Amino acid sequence: MLKMLKQLQVQNFKSIFSETVELGQLNVFIGENGSGKSNLLEALALMSAAKQQRLDIEGLYSKGVRVAKPELTFSSFNGLRLKQQIEMSLAFQSEKQLMTIKSVLETEQTDEAVVKWFDSFEQKAQAQEQEEILKHALNISAAEEEKLELIRALSEQRRIEKSALYHPIQNYLIYSLDTKALRGLSFESKKAPLGINGEGLDILLANFSEQELTQLQEYAYFVNWLDEIVLDTDDLMAFSDLKQGKSLSKLYFKDKFMRKKNNIFSAENANEGVLHILFYLALFISHKTPTLFAIDNIESHLNPHLCTALTRVICKLAKQTNKQALITTHNPAILDGLNLNDEDIRLFEIYRNDEGHTKIRRIQLNPESKPMKIKLSELWMRGYLGAISKQF
Repeated sequence: MLKMLKQLQVQNFKSIFSETVELGQLNVFIGENGSGKSNLLEALALMSAAKQQRLDIEGLYSKGVRVAKPELTFSSFNGLRLKQQIEMSLAFQSEKQLMTIKSVLETEQTDEAVVKWFDSFEQKAQAQEQEEILKHALNISAAEEEKLELIRALSEQRRIEKSALYHPIQNYLIYSLDTKALRGLSFESKKAPLGINGEGLDILLANFSEQELTQLQEYAYFVNWLDEIVLDTDDLMAFSDLKQGKSLSKLYFKDKFMRKKNNIFSAENANEGVLHILFYLALFISHKTPTLFAIDNIESHLNPHLCTALTRVICKLAKQTNKQALITTHNPAILDGLNLNDEDIRLFEIYRNDEGHTKIRRIQLNPESKPMKIKLSELWMRGYLGAISKQF
């Protein structure tokens, strides 16, 4: 069963001075450029790195965080004293139980670019736990060797309990696709099974189960020219001159409108749209990808009508495969794929108030009103949903 992230609280992180958001299963965030959408996704990534004990530069980059020196990572607003710690809290719903996870992130060097953060809340909690374990062991009548064994057993038990508690957040990533990575021409992210820029798509598809492949094939209609997806796992076509740019991807496509003897081409030559669609479908279908993740600018390289259809599909897939996603977009067509009458599907406006603080407002339909005859995309474009500039 999916452990659902229900609430995220963030204080003193970049443009987010203090804010709380109540999440659903699939969450879409809209707002002006610079309103703080990506900052919200990064706050969750920062906490994920903390609970993996990966708060170094490499650990943060691997999650999709735009790393800056601490003075720029802490909220810095006119008239407010600079506070040198970031506070975050998560609430997960597991069956009927609500579990809370906290972090307080600090660093000893605030004016340098390359620093390592630490979670002072976690450090204090661990010290307190060890103190309680030692106290318990010292208060029992037993030989020294038995006491040491008890300390080891209790410490291991606490470690396992914490690992289970942190598991839903530890694999969280922010996916921000790059066409070169999808084509197999760039390998900046080493994350498996999918890199944050789209790396490893061919490998993930090659390891799909029959059930996952069948599920993927249901959506072949998204690409009207597609005859077949070919995965050259043995690299037999490596020297067939189909990859002039020396792509390492083993992903190929057959075009049903082309001559049979000349209708196959590599990911290197495929249009961007099919690669992006395939990535998002694989991300939501695969049981190997994270259960909780974010997608920044999901609409990139996609036709508006396709954006709407894809959104409807990933809303359905999220429930089928127990995925929870936070998604940002600037394309109104994405909104037309959302059913806001479903409590699990949520739309938010992110904006900055008069002090410059990032604020979050959930956009909901009035349950008592008649069904709308106007699309959400039109409401956004007309300014009724907010999330647009008032300067022009």
